[in-house]
Amino acid sequence: MVALCAGCARSPGLPPPGPRRQMIITVALDAPINSAYNYFIAIDTNGNPDDGPVPLIMTPSIPMPVTRFPLTISDSDVPPAFVVWFSNGVFRQYRNQVFIGPPFTAQIAADRRSFSVTIDLDQVSTTASALDINLVTADRLIPPDDPLAPIDTDGLGPTGNSYLAGLSILQSARYTNATSLIPEEPGDAPDPSLDLVDWSLEVRLSSP
Repeated sequence: MVALCAGCARSPGLPPPGPRRQMIITVALDAPINSAYNYFIAIDTNGNPDDGPVPLIMTPSIPMPVTRFPLTISDSDVPPAFVVWFSNGVFRQYRNQVFIGPPFTAQIAADRRSFSVTIDLDQVSTTASALDINLVTADRLIPPDDPLAPIDTDGLGPTGNSYLAGLSILQSARYTNATSLIPEEPGDAPDPSLDLVDWSLEVRLSSP
């Protein structure tokens, strides 16, 4: 896309290329990305800040939900409304458990310790004014035939079981780990390649 557009001139007044409502999400890890692991950006759009997405830990008292999505994250015992899933070098987006294609852009840092994606907020929701968001890592997926199989995982917050609640998408803004009430620090995951250490979220809204 860069090669095709490098020599193109845009008339004054035209909107910038790409989605009119974007969110740019950057995730940093304590060690290089492991291609066999799973990295999720989980987004809840239902407007309830009390049931946001968290890493799913199966126990004998929680039956395996019926779902078309590989459960590793849960929003009231079902997958969140919108998920970006990165594994084996491939970025995928799912809305209501249905694959809708790759993010608008995706980039892995040269040292493979971080990655960044740009998503189209209109693909996430056309009605939500705020989102609940979590970043989740897992060394494996929970298989439906063995829901008690242990997995190593990390999520936001010092316990790995928090999330960003009520993140406004009505105006352009930037949110960072440094200013978060639940800052992410190294050392709360068993594997450095699963250990979230930094993040940023930027909402960009352009004029129609």
